[in-house]
Amino acid sequence: MWGAFSVLGAIALGVLIGLWMKKKFNRVMLGAAVIAGFSVAYPIAEFGGPLLATLDQVAPWVAVNLVLASIASVLLWFDFQEKGIKKFNVIVGFLAPTFFLLAAGPFLVAWDLVGGLGTGVESALSQMGR
Repeated sequence: MWGAFSVLGAIALGVLIGLWMKKKFNRVMLGAAVIAGFSVAYPIAEFGGPLLATLDQVAPWVAVNLVLASIASVLLWFDFQEKGIKKFNVIVGFLAPTFFLLAAGPFLVAWDLVGGLGTGVESALSQMGR
């Protein structure tokens, strides 16, 4: 799934670069930035999530990332409603998905551990029935 999504993100990044070179700052460019941001957000969060989980104080980092993601979402919401967009919001649109995944990163690590536990219990129960 992530392979197909990275191909979609590469196409969106190509559209984003093409529109940037033509200086066509519109909603399509902002949408392409968000899609390209989603394609790079998972690898960044996959690296940053376990790193944040090893810290002693995880809650402040999660809170900071969640506040940044919320601010980015509000900026993008109001920018999508206008005809023209602000140039810096393209970068905000690219980074917003990463902020959301970094805010959820430590929880995703715990979810992965619980998911592995569920698979282990399921295989143990299937062995008991034989």
